[in-house]
Amino acid sequence: MKLKQLLLIVICSTFLSAYSSNKTESRKRINFNSDWKFLLEDKKEFCSEEYDDSSWRTINLPHDWSVEAEFSKENSGRNAWLPGGIAWYRKTFELPANYDGKNIEIQFDGIYKNASIWVNNHPVGQQHDGYTSFYFEISELLKFGESNTIAVRVDNSVQPNCRWYSGSGIYRNTWLTISNKTHVATWGTFISTPSIDKEKAHVEIITTIKNLDVKKNLNLETVIYDPQGNKVISSSSEIEMERYRDTDIKQELVIPNPQLWELEDTKLYTAISIITSDKGIEDEYKTTFGVREITFDAEKGFFLNGKNMKMKGICLHHEAGSLGAAVPKAVWRRRLLKLKSIGCNAIRTAHNPTSVEFLDLCDELGLLVMDEFVDKWENPYKKPTDKKDPFFDVPFADQHFSSEWKKNFGQTIRRDRNHPSVIIWSVGNENHAPGSAEENHGMKKYGAFVRSIDPTRPVISGMERGRDKAVADKVNDIIETCEYMDLIALNYGEQWCKLIADKKPGKAYVSTESYVYFNSALEKRFANIERSPWLDVLDNDNNMGLFLWVGIDYLGESKSWPHLGSTSGLLTAAGFRKNSSYLYEAFWSDKPMVHLEVYERDADDFSKTGRWGWPQMNEKWNFPKDSVLDVVTYTNCETVDLYLNNKKLGSQKLADFPNWIVKWRKISHKAGTLRAVGKINGKVVCESELHTTSKAHHIILNSDLQNPKANDLVHIEISLSDKKGNRVSIDDKELQFELEGDGEIIALDNGDNSNSYLFRNKKSRSTHKGRCLCIVKLGSNRTQKLKLTVSGNDLKASSIAF
Repeated sequence: MKLKQLLLIVICSTFLSAYSSNKTESRKRINFNSDWKFLLEDKKEFCSEEYDDSSWRTINLPHDWSVEAEFSKENSGRNAWLPGGIAWYRKTFELPANYDGKNIEIQFDGIYKNASIWVNNHPVGQQHDGYTSFYFEISELLKFGESNTIAVRVDNSVQPNCRWYSGSGIYRNTWLTISNKTHVATWGTFISTPSIDKEKAHVEIITTIKNLDVKKNLNLETVIYDPQGNKVISSSSEIEMERYRDTDIKQELVIPNPQLWELEDTKLYTAISIITSDKGIEDEYKTTFGVREITFDAEKGFFLNGKNMKMKGICLHHEAGSLGAAVPKAVWRRRLLKLKSIGCNAIRTAHNPTSVEFLDLCDELGLLVMDEFVDKWENPYKKPTDKKDPFFDVPFADQHFSSEWKKNFGQTIRRDRNHPSVIIWSVGNENHAPGSAEENHGMKKYGAFVRSIDPTRPVISGMERGRDKAVADKVNDIIETCEYMDLIALNYGEQWCKLIADKKPGKAYVSTESYVYFNSALEKRFANIERSPWLDVLDNDNNMGLFLWVGIDYLGESKSWPHLGSTSGLLTAAGFRKNSSYLYEAFWSDKPMVHLEVYERDADDFSKTGRWGWPQMNEKWNFPKDSVLDVVTYTNCETVDLYLNNKKLGSQKLADFPNWIVKWRKISHKAGTLRAVGKINGKVVCESELHTTSKAHHIILNSDLQNPKANDLVHIEISLSDKKGNRVSIDDKELQFELEGDGEIIALDNGDNSNSYLFRNKKSRSTHKGRCLCIVKLGSNRTQKLKLTVSGNDLKASSIAF
């Protein structure tokens, strides 16, 4: 990556995670998730191959044991009032005799945390950090044609050890890879494009080959296929490999008329790396990639393939409500599609590496990613002189960070650098204040290491804003520390963006974390200015975008029992849209829209809002007769007309509201329908209505899949309706769920983070604001329909079959 005073250009092509081809015997990648034994207990004999685990619970991975437990105020709110503990996983398996002499690796995509691995009584290794993917080569420890045992001890007993809910256990996928002794290393390809134009893309491929065999002569052929599966070009290299050595082979190719990876058209190429020797094919390794150019301009912000765009971003944690940390890919697909429908185009993986499947979805769906490695390097928030506080008393940082960071950062970069969606690396979050020696030293050290592995993307940190101080000093401090970053990156500091630009630092600005509703003053952080930080992005060309805190409500980081976690998301934990999502749809979407909400109190009363919150309001029109109410419309239309029972109450222009929050004051309530009509050039283009509803009468079920296949996940959204078909949000009910056929309910969630109901209860759940979510996993037998019936007292039951 080459830095200039006013321009940082990163031209690269990146890729989906490399997966081996299953079409030949040279390499197999086996899903290793099924038939594990689990026990939430700790004894030293559990690592023994001879130990009898027949009485243990049989499970399939991924698995999070904490989410199965009961909530208790005796636990930490940082972990959503759920316990940790120590548990063991064991798996017995056989490998065929013809695997003897192969290279065999066990890979864990995520174990939280302090994992220790044994194979056939042999200690293999440890991984302390719970978010980093890792693998071990175990060939010599295995037996072929007979039984093997792998044992995994997971220690999440010291609580809390994370700022938010972490989950516990082997919560991501596990893989067994079998290859020849001469093979492409795991995560061993790195493909970039030094230059791209309409006629051609110059491709540079670095392939790491491992030779755990005798000295031999090899040929590496890399073949590239276009998104339609047509062979485009290939390159071959001759290599003389010494025994037990690794080597990097660089190849350069040219793709004619490249099909670019765009946010709305995610074209993906495939590279097949083929290693041959005089014995034949040694290995075949598949890498899926996208050709794209990213540019970060100090004055104009971000460009994708030459197109200037703003990052409409949100921060996301790794868990998913009642599913905990073990989140299926289909759940992330639904969530990301909901965010994308609002207009979101960027994700910050706050504050740890996400799953491979998550990044695959971002590649497929067209979402930009800030890939973050860690939250804290150390624990800067609490000083020895501070008063006791159960939330802050236990450090946020991992005690093993200083000894493990280099390995963890390196493995994450190699795993993720081939995703076209990943455009920025972040080495931390809110560690030290701008201008501090600690922040400067950390950014210099961690940034240099990241660039040594991947020089094609900018390196930043979500920098701590720091305490209020003289504005000029603050701006100078920010610029000083960002000398060690490739962008000006700061949490909650967009109010200084213009002042920073005036100093000509030679780098674009990115708001790595922002409030959803309020803004800060230059001199004061918590000023409660009713103006979204997004408007600072629009007002400053050098500000390339923001990442809201937060995209979806999450578990943990709670200071008040029984609240389970954050409620500042655009979506609930169940994936239902919240009032905040509609303002951001107005900001981010080109589709005309208008949305109505009614304030619970005076529209300018923020006493109950909280610093990261939203004014209290609801989508309802059920109030005592002649109540006087304040109403808001969120819109991207030129004007909005408001009607009550078809009587026009008034008309307002969006241009008269610089903060885009169109308030209507002192509306006298009358039962019926409140309707907002959005207009552009005097023509009606959209509407939003609120109805006075009667009590809940029946249940409505909507499935996200109409023709699911075996083993699919289906999301069923449940809503309460009155006799007229209006959604009822004021009369919540306890619902019962019954499933008939080959399948299981894996989660029930109403999105209410203020209610500590048991997540492991899959039989009943109350609605929240008239809604609930049921997630069903289909079995392998599809000869008969699966039927879900949802019922409740005084409600007409409803069923859905699939």
